[in-house]
Amino acid sequence: MPDILPETYCAYAESRLREAGERCQRAIAAGYVSNLGELAKVASLTWDGTMDILSVLATLDGENITGRSSDLHQYARHNLPPDNMTYWRHLARLHNFQHKPNHPEPSFQQSCHFTGIFLELLNNRLPPRLRLPADCREWLTAL
Repeated sequence: MPDILPETYCAYAESRLREAGERCQRAIAAGYVSNLGELAKVASLTWDGTMDILSVLATLDGENITGRSSDLHQYARHNLPPDNMTYWRHLARLHNFQHKPNHPEPSFQQSCHFTGIFLELLNNRLPPRLRLPADCREWLTAL
């Protein structure tokens, strides 16, 4: 199987983040507590979209992409500025939420907000031709 191209990872990220945004709007409008399962899917798609962007950055840096999130976390820790990595914990909270959706709504919204900032920082590191459009990720910071 051939390696996935950066453009393909970007397409995956955009698709996942758009779907997450649409699902999030519907779920919150219908009631946060009664839609925790759907919001867990939002968290999952957001995590996956962020991993896609990290995969692009790692690929562009000549790293071998294993598909393991722990490897991407290690890549990020070693290659991103420390101030960027302060946002990782919010992304990790979304990852945990996808497996146990028991966070109160303000906590979920805060995790989304700071993950949106992290995605913006990652997106700005991409070459202009690969950057994601703002409308696929701005929903995160608008919550």
